[in-house]
Amino acid sequence: MGKEELAEAEITVAEEKLLAFIDDYKGKRWGNATVNLYFALEHLVKALLASAGIEVASHEGVKILFSMHFIKPGAIHPKIGRYLGNLYDRRLTAEYSPLRRSEFTREEVDTYLEWVKESFNELLPLLEKNKVTIKRLSALVNKL
Repeated sequence: MGKEELAEAEITVAEEKLLAFIDDYKGKRWGNATVNLYFALEHLVKALLASAGIEVASHEGVKILFSMHFIKPGAIHPKIGRYLGNLYDRRLTAEYSPLRRSEFTREEVDTYLEWVKESFNELLPLLEKNKVTIKRLSALVNKL
């Protein structure tokens, strides 16, 4: 699979996760909404990495390679990496601590949504620059 094809596949998954987020948000399933926001952002980061010819296979690899290739060189603001890390931690709580799922609130998810929108607004232009089709995803993000 070529880098363009992999990047496009990751974009498709990011779109699917955002659509799932919308359903969870409407259904007031705050833990699931958090999980889907994390995965939407992770897959967008993976698309960016793929568009640069970098393939990753683990959550840790995503964080390390994203930082190495985009944050440290200054292409992406460091807070985007922090957002990704914080969402990862909350995703773990949502998925693996069922007794703590009730601690997720709409207000918390609204904050995470703002993080993800801010992140997408920084990442999408870089993907477009790397010739990745982002039209559908951009339209979806603008509806959030």
